Amino acid sequence: ETPTTPATPETPTTPATPTTPGFTFANRSHWPIFRQILHDIGKAPPNTGGNGELESETDVALASFHDLVQRVHDTLVARVDTPQEEAFLEDTFVTPELRGCIFVGHTATDLDSIAGAIGAAALFGGIAAKSEAELNGEITYALREVAQMDEPPLYDDIPGASKPEVDESGAEKWHWICLVDHNEEKQMVESLRNDKTRRKRIVGLIDHHCVASSFSTDGPLMIDVRPWGSMSSIVAHMYVRNNLLMEPSVARVLMCAILSDTLNLQSVTTTNADRFAVALLAKVGGVEDPDEVARLMFRAKTNWVVGLGPYAMVRGDQKDFTVEDWKFGIAVLEVAGMVDQVLAVADELILELRALKVEKGGGDRKKELDFAFLFIVNVVKQCSVLLVCGGREYALAQKAFPGVPFATAKAGMPAPGNTISADQTLCDVGPLVSRKAQFVPAFSRVLNEGFTCGKPRVSSDEYTDEVEGDLDRSLRRALTEGTADVTLDESQNYHRDCGALGQAVFDDPDWQPTSALNP
Repeated sequence: ETPTTPATPETPTTPATPTTPGFTFANRSHWPIFRQILHDIGKAPPNTGGNGELESETDVALASFHDLVQRVHDTLVARVDTPQEEAFLEDTFVTPELRGCIFVGHTATDLDSIAGAIGAAALFGGIAAKSEAELNGEITYALREVAQMDEPPLYDDIPGASKPEVDESGAEKWHWICLVDHNEEKQMVESLRNDKTRRKRIVGLIDHHCVASSFSTDGPLMIDVRPWGSMSSIVAHMYVRNNLLMEPSVARVLMCAILSDTLNLQSVTTTNADRFAVALLAKVGGVEDPDEVARLMFRAKTNWVVGLGPYAMVRGDQKDFTVEDWKFGIAVLEVAGMVDQVLAVADELILELRALKVEKGGGDRKKELDFAFLFIVNVVKQCSVLLVCGGREYALAQKAFPGVPFATAKAGMPAPGNTISADQTLCDVGPLVSRKAQFVPAFSRVLNEGFTCGKPRVSSDEYTDEVEGDLDRSLRRALTEGTADVTLDESQNYHRDCGALGQAVFDDPDWQPTSALNP
């Protein structure tokens, strides 16, 4: 238990860096230190004035589109019984083409492909299908906990999908198909991909990816492809065009899918269409805090965390705060015994943290972050390690968690800058596991006490190009000149071309990411 008045502990000698970084290098000798940290956190005053949590991208979207969403919602309610001409045209000339179709997404199933199929099937009077039997934790959480609906049936189990539906007279019947969230042949469910009549049966496509050069059908088809961040945003827009209000459960699952595909409206693919759709769907679905929904979904996806990639790991559950005009971001990655697998890409995670600090500004340096941290929380052992991406972060972490051991986040990794050493990139914070109750108060306590480091606040006029330094300027160039672009792979995971970033941050012209060295 935490003593009421703990004695000031002696700082033990930091143990040697383990061969495999993990949770093993903090031992019993550190318990007094962790007790003291918990005690200090408990004494920290609450944030006041301009201090506290900054608005998330989702919060901003809800506020920005509040009035428009209210008008659209009220108009849709009024038009359900008295639809306008555009709805008549949609219902007369568009809906019949897709009525009764099976709506099916891609393999390597993600939430957008499931939610889009559900939403489109409800709109057009069709059948939603999943392409694979097993769904990841994020999908099942969104369906069961948020939307409160069942999983759609497996495509191959639907009569008339991969096998003909036979009526009482013995006649065979096949369903038409509308693809959602994909059009690449290799992403199609296997039985459809091998179906010799596939080109004839596919009559619709709803997607937000580029159309593959190999995609073709035997006849014209209904197609709606838009450069938006989520296919579910397109489906939501279809409801508006049809002057229809979807069921709240459908609105909730579509909202979840947009939040998932756009990493809570933070990814480079996010558009205003996605932001508006989230705000509208939250209104229709009765969701008060989409931001919290997004964080809980991401946590439910942690069994697939290694496959998400560093870009998503850093942004999936990330929040920003301000204390005394210092701005800091805290990302949390909750895992069950997979810490070493996460730290295997620690160098790329560090690059993403450094990139995140700049990208948060949206081109305005004064809006960028001063610090960016990633806590990896072992939910089984209830303990955490902190990934430290630079000298400024190390200076703050050392004061926020005094006496705790530091180590190298990844064996052989170079130092991420000239104000931090490689063996200062991983910090064991022991039993601390809560962003709200522990991580934020620990940093806030130090910042409230007049924290200073080698650089001024990025929001101040004192922060100039000369102050920034050569390495940071090289990183900024890589982010703004197109040499560190982010793309989506076939499994809908984000990947950054981080070679130039790594060469800048690690000051090594030969640095390459692990994925490039071991394809």
